Amino acid sequence: MIKHGQRILTACVVFALTLPFAASARAQTAQQACAADIKTYCAGVQQGEGRIAQCLRSHQQQLSPGCQQGMAKAATLMKEVAQACEDDLHQFCAGAAPGTAKDCLRTNFRKLSMGCKRELFEAKQAM
Repeated sequence: MIKHGQRILTACVVFALTLPFAASARAQTAQQACAADIKTYCAGVQQGEGRIAQCLRSHQQQLSPGCQQGMAKAATLMKEVAQACEDDLHQFCAGAAPGTAKDCLRTNFRKLSMGCKRELFEAKQAM
């Protein structure tokens, strides 16, 4: 059950990063914070399903300070989104197969609570 909750939580953040809102300059800066570290430590890692983030976490001690800060900020955002969207996830995506929660949230976006939508939007802007 906890693993499924973690998958849903991860899907929330991934969903937040893929919302169809214009990215601000601040968002682009945060996304680029780990670009050099990804090239150095995760060049052969296939993108998707959180593999890049997992690779970066496995090299946590070697990451640049900017990337470490970006990872910490993403973890904080993930917790905030998970709290704000917990009821929505249970209501709309409880039966979602592992790895499909992002699609479930996207499909049900209009039905999500305002608090969840707000956190998803704020996470998108911050990333």
